[in-house]
Amino acid sequence: MYFVVIMAFALVLSDRLPVAGGSILPGAPALHQWAALGIVLAQIPLLALISGIGAVRTQYRLDGTDAGHDEAADELSWFQQFEMVVVSAFLLFTMVSTPWPQVVREVWGLGRIPLVAELVMLAPMGLGLLAAWTMQYPAELRLRVESLETPGDVTGNPEAAGNRETEAAAALRAARRTPDPARTGLGAFLFDKMRHQVLLLAVPMCLIVIAKDLLTTYGESMAAWPVPLPKDQVTRSLIINSALGTVSFIVLAFAPVMLRYIWATEPLPPGPLRERFERICKRIGLRYREILLWHTHGMAVNAAVMGFIAPLRYIMVSDALLETMDDEEIEAVFGHEAGHVRHWHLPFFGVFAIVSMYVAGGAMILLTLAYGRVDRPIDPAVTQLVALGALLVMWLFGFSWLSRRFERQADLYGVRCVTPDVKECVDRCPVHGQARGAGICVSAVNLFGRTLGRIADLNGIPRDAPSWRHGSIQSRCELLESFAGDAEAVQRFDRYIVYVKATMLALTVVGTVVAILLYYEPVMKGLGWK
Repeated sequence: MYFVVIMAFALVLSDRLPVAGGSILPGAPALHQWAALGIVLAQIPLLALISGIGAVRTQYRLDGTDAGHDEAADELSWFQQFEMVVVSAFLLFTMVSTPWPQVVREVWGLGRIPLVAELVMLAPMGLGLLAAWTMQYPAELRLRVESLETPGDVTGNPEAAGNRETEAAAALRAARRTPDPARTGLGAFLFDKMRHQVLLLAVPMCLIVIAKDLLTTYGESMAAWPVPLPKDQVTRSLIINSALGTVSFIVLAFAPVMLRYIWATEPLPPGPLRERFERICKRIGLRYREILLWHTHGMAVNAAVMGFIAPLRYIMVSDALLETMDDEEIEAVFGHEAGHVRHWHLPFFGVFAIVSMYVAGGAMILLTLAYGRVDRPIDPAVTQLVALGALLVMWLFGFSWLSRRFERQADLYGVRCVTPDVKECVDRCPVHGQARGAGICVSAVNLFGRTLGRIADLNGIPRDAPSWRHGSIQSRCELLESFAGDAEAVQRFDRYIVYVKATMLALTVVGTVVAILLYYEPVMKGLGWK
């Protein structure tokens, strides 16, 4: 879902769509406004129909058995992925091949008001998602409640589920709210879906859209203080884009503060669990602003660490996580999230964003060099569309590839994080066994693998289901198991991630040098300094 939201805002930030001659409805946009509106609204009943079929098939497979539960989870997961493909296809089609953007911006005149046109363009997608989630609600709620009621741990041991300490339970009792997924109404379900899957990215992106509208529409008058923008178009564009990049960086830096209020959170109440987290943070040197209890009406078994810098960093643990997992498992999840911070994953995602922009710019330059002519320059809308395509490909495949590697590094850190608290282990363990040496703890690997399996089961996610950002639970567990018996494999993996990060930094440096070489002289001339 996150990729769909990113793609949606990337498309609306492109102000030259559709490409001239690329619309299926040629002619003046005013002549086709109702046809364009009909096309974009058609996705709402289509998504509702797909979700309705998926919900019926999911509930049909819920027969009270473990096998039926797994089949239902597979069914729902497949339909949800198919829905995202349909949403993405509709979005690309309406923005690139219909006059819908021109209708909203020009015919209806909404382009004069910052952000309004962009929200109207994306409104059908939002309504379609709400319709799909409404149809899924009975199936997803029933699947989640049955997951929470399933006795035993992932190995089928009923005693393991009941052998839980009281740290997490005490934290929930001391909180202002208590989860009850069985009583989650449709309104609360839809609101949680919207803010967890859409608003998480949409709110910061809306601020960036407003900044872009203000800079492009009022750039000259705004830049009159302290100095006016130069008349040279290349220099003006670079200055405006640089200002937009600065605003985007500031927005993303403060996004965790916004997220705290977009999601329903409160400080984790004082008690043994909070003290455990604080001890872990002190032990690993993780600084943060606050540890938060994340209220999801018991519908999300998850945790997160948000924030590039410590004063704006929040650690979040969900209510369902505390309700359904024992304290060792919660510590394993916490260690995984801490691994993202300790290994600088968030800043390196920022580095990836810079590299992806350089790739998109390079695609525009190559297109211009290959097909551009002085007497017949390429339509700016075409170059913008090519750059947008390159950017989406980078995020669809490149970000997915990088994120899965970082997830595995965070998994490994989570194993290492819980290792000091392991009280009993096996003789063959390279950390606690008789022949102590390099490697990772076997018991810690088993604990972490059990935790991943429980999270998948409780969230209704098949263990072998692929994930755009995380990879499948099964593949992550298998990698950790291979590490437990091969210390050299752990070292190779650590070196491999170092090489990946070094390559990203090198690409950033190369891209920056190339950009300076390409634009230094034109900018200096545009500013009148050369």
